[in-house]
Amino acid sequence: MHTPTSIHNFLDKHHSVTFQLGWSTTIICLSTLQFGFHLAELNAPEDILACNFHKPGPYPDYNDTFWSHHGYKQCIPMTQEGVALITTMFTIGGLISSIILGATSISQKFGRKYMCLVSSLGYILGSLIMTLANNQISVNVGRFINGFAAGSSLIMSPILINELTPINHRGLLGSLLQLAVTIGIFLSQIISYFFSNDQQWRFIFLCATGLGLIQFLTLFTVSESPKWMIMQGHDVKSATNILHGLRSDKSTVHYEINHWRQLSINEQNRKSESVDDTSALLSESDSYDSLILPLVNQRNNNNSRSTAMARKGSIDPSTVTTREFMFSKKYRNQFVAVILLMTAQQLVGMNAITYYGVKILNDLFGNHHETDGDQVLILSCSFSFVNVLSAIAISPLIDRLGRRPLILLSIFICSICSLVIGVGIINQYDVAVITACFGFIIGFSIGLGPIPFLMISELSGHEVVSIAQSVGTSTNWLANILIAFGFPILQNSIGGSVFFIFLVNSIGYLFAIWYYVPETKGYNSVQDVWDNFT
Repeated sequence: MHTPTSIHNFLDKHHSVTFQLGWSTTIICLSTLQFGFHLAELNAPEDILACNFHKPGPYPDYNDTFWSHHGYKQCIPMTQEGVALITTMFTIGGLISSIILGATSISQKFGRKYMCLVSSLGYILGSLIMTLANNQISVNVGRFINGFAAGSSLIMSPILINELTPINHRGLLGSLLQLAVTIGIFLSQIISYFFSNDQQWRFIFLCATGLGLIQFLTLFTVSESPKWMIMQGHDVKSATNILHGLRSDKSTVHYEINHWRQLSINEQNRKSESVDDTSALLSESDSYDSLILPLVNQRNNNNSRSTAMARKGSIDPSTVTTREFMFSKKYRNQFVAVILLMTAQQLVGMNAITYYGVKILNDLFGNHHETDGDQVLILSCSFSFVNVLSAIAISPLIDRLGRRPLILLSIFICSICSLVIGVGIINQYDVAVITACFGFIIGFSIGLGPIPFLMISELSGHEVVSIAQSVGTSTNWLANILIAFGFPILQNSIGGSVFFIFLVNSIGYLFAIWYYVPETKGYNSVQDVWDNFT
């Protein structure tokens, strides 16, 4: 029998995915797809771009190409440090963008959709500059702009999807963002397979320009966040119209609008006076407000659900400063856990393969000229394809198997594979290196890839979750910079032994996460997570 919607039960409604919601989610996911694309775009062509590797193209001579006719160089001479720098500029741009968005209210002032549009323009501009680059400075500028766009999109895309999506689909549609990253990496490797040669490498960046243009144009068909419209502009009419296209059950629209209006009132009150713990919880939650909570809490069967929703995270300003979160004894456990997870994701060495996998294999096989690199490009595409399959396979298992066991298993597998890769490179065991690379990618994908960002909101209290996200993202970018710039220099100096550093890192993180990071699966509150961690 149909139950009428009321203030008591509208949060429990199970909506289906409407066309507008599905379409909007797909277009927003192009942001993280482009992040994955730019993450791996230099993997195959970087040595060709830098004049350190030569591979013929389809024309008899470079002078016969479109690029030559318009005055563009066949390659841009760079040292190994120069190659490392252009890879690193992407991560520096991402770090600066993350810091700016975390420390300011730009996204709240201008809107989620607007910021996604700006990010897509950044992707277009950065990629176009790289396409037309004739010197190292231009390449670095393009990479920096792409990184800046990536840092913004990694923060804004999850927020926009979260605010468009009904509660029962937030986990599913939110997980598509991570899948889009792996698809972007795979897409860049496929395109690189066809265009990584002396004559056509610029087409890789031109394709990236096209991706940015496609997203920019299609974003105009995407809905702005109705929550943001209520919270910042108080545009009830437009928000209501948008929600009618996003919700399969129209009876909930009125109550969601009133819910956000109450949140807006709470937010204004918070600016003028102190709030108690309950109102702070309500202002941080995506799903509850002071009008609804007292009524829902009278229903015992909803108590666990209400607490769980409070753990989903926040995009509203934190009531605690960054300094307090980082240095206060009260939040020390949460801070340490977030830092361990977010740096582990980078420092076990996955992005060494993402950024420099082709160079590693070229050195292993002794490919330095002509057509020897085709097998390496095929392997690189295979690595990316396995990454996509692993991401799809693990998604439904995270809630069943738990976060901590998968993270620990992931690090253990990566440590074993780092050992094999290091020994294999030193002794020229090509089969062992290739097998270990596949194992490394699978190991990373089952834990360290998808889980750290997921766990931030589950480890952090409602009053610090937005700060935890900002600090965690920034440290993740910093660790990414270390890999992007440091790996090729170390590889030049000590060869395959660089993977023994990742082995040591992995062992260290294995013990640190065992001792300092709790399981979050099955607990209804952050307090329960830490109270039950021994």
